[in-house]
Amino acid sequence: MATTRLRSILYVFPSRFLSTAAPSSSFTVDYLVKSCGLPMASALVASRKLQLDAKKNGKPESVLQFLRSHGFTDAHISTLVQKRPTVLHCRISNNLGPKFEFLNKVGFVGKQLPDLVVSNPLFLKSSLDSYIKPSVEYLLLLLGSSDKIISAIKRSSWLLSYDLKGNMQPNIDFLLGEGIPRTYIVNMVSAHPRFILIKHSRMVQAVSTCKKLGFEPKSRMFMHGLRSALSMSDATMKKKIEVMKSMGWTEEEILSAFRRYPLCLSSSEEKIRNAMDFYVNTMKLKPSVVINYPKLIMHSIEKRMRPRYNVLQILVSKKLISGTKLCWQLTIAENKFVQNFVMKYEADVPGLFEKYEASKLAKRKDH
Repeated sequence: MATTRLRSILYVFPSRFLSTAAPSSSFTVDYLVKSCGLPMASALVASRKLQLDAKKNGKPESVLQFLRSHGFTDAHISTLVQKRPTVLHCRISNNLGPKFEFLNKVGFVGKQLPDLVVSNPLFLKSSLDSYIKPSVEYLLLLLGSSDKIISAIKRSSWLLSYDLKGNMQPNIDFLLGEGIPRTYIVNMVSAHPRFILIKHSRMVQAVSTCKKLGFEPKSRMFMHGLRSALSMSDATMKKKIEVMKSMGWTEEEILSAFRRYPLCLSSSEEKIRNAMDFYVNTMKLKPSVVINYPKLIMHSIEKRMRPRYNVLQILVSKKLISGTKLCWQLTIAENKFVQNFVMKYEADVPGLFEKYEASKLAKRKDH
């Protein structure tokens, strides 16, 4: 008897659930597609985080009207709702209104306001007085323009939900004290803000490492070295140096390369190994050539270097170009490579462009 009753409950529940939830879900998806411009697939995903009621549709409509009155295009709205569907439930009077008014006052006008909001819709959850005002005012004082603030926020979307001054200023004061020009620091805040927000003790350690490696604090290259040092622990850096030494380089050669192009050590150990395997075993370059041009390590082997090398090898085999200086031809800008080595020889090698494009899409390991 109990089993029969349980089955009856289980049978009735889904139909009751569907009869109430399905219409609401269906309306939500339909609204997101027709009123907000979401693709069907995105609307289905967004509907899991948002439920709209056809009988109580005033708030979403007022939110959309409010956004459009502040310069949001259909593309802005579609992107914003995809990133944060619940924005359609936001109150205008004590949430969106005061925040937008403040941002307008400090210089986010025209297209800048929607660009800022779309780049970081999560900040709409942050307190205006506790986080947004102090953070924006601090960034304006530091960076000097709303364009640079947008640039920083696009790279680190949590900046307006953070005690920026309390966490950033000690590192800035320390870097200034080390003789690093303020312009370089400001550029790092704008382009790579997460590095300036790193734990202070870690910043001190990284600066010490860069100075020991021979970087001059007043040089522009110091900030590249600092960024690289902050992206890994000292132990990780030592492991990467050991990997390079195992490939035939001396420690002095490696450190010299690092000083000339600090980001070469930012690559993973696997990428370093793959790059050296390609340059030494496939292209038959001497390790000394690679270490003298460390930027080679940073290029994607499978998406850039190997496809280009294959094209050049075809041209060499047909005696259309000489086989010298191929390494440097691999590093030129994409449009120049296509123009000078692909399209130029399409008549001599039919289908060369298609082969080149296909090889770039081939799935291979390249980290």
